[in-house]
Amino acid sequence: MSRTLLALMVPEAEPMVGDLRGRLDPAARRGLGAHITLVYPFVDSDAIDEVAMERLRDVARAHAPPSFRLDSVRTFPSTVWLGPSPSDAIVALAAALEAAFPERPRDGRAFPDYEPHLSVARNVRGDRAVIVTTLEDRLHASGPISCVCRHVHVMRRASDAWRGLVSVPLGTA
Repeated sequence: MSRTLLALMVPEAEPMVGDLRGRLDPAARRGLGAHITLVYPFVDSDAIDEVAMERLRDVARAHAPPSFRLDSVRTFPSTVWLGPSPSDAIVALAAALEAAFPERPRDGRAFPDYEPHLSVARNVRGDRAVIVTTLEDRLHASGPISCVCRHVHVMRRASDAWRGLVSVPLGTA
């Protein structure tokens, strides 16, 4: 049994942030590519049965693939991240997934509002301003990153790495 998460994978961001994530995001060092987390923790891996998959497919079918730009650098207290714009479709998808799986485990962290974000650097304090400036410079030089996410990915955290379990297409209703 292992923890899982639901995510939108964002490979379009890798050229801009892959090197930073590789050094500054523990999840990247464990093999989790650039992504926007939708639900974490999701259900334990042994609870992903056909009934759970059908609920996941039902939610995914009801939501069109979100199209957005990563166009702003923002921070949480110890995280530097890129923000998607517009984010309404991502927020609606995350809320629908949360509602479809009320039995999912909670990890004790409480965040009052879901804020879609692509983490670039986590657990940082003193270097935060330098990382923010680096990302802002990169965004200014290349422009916003245009993205379309066509699948919800179920990722499993194994002892040594994150691994993809399954991807479910969005908007196939």
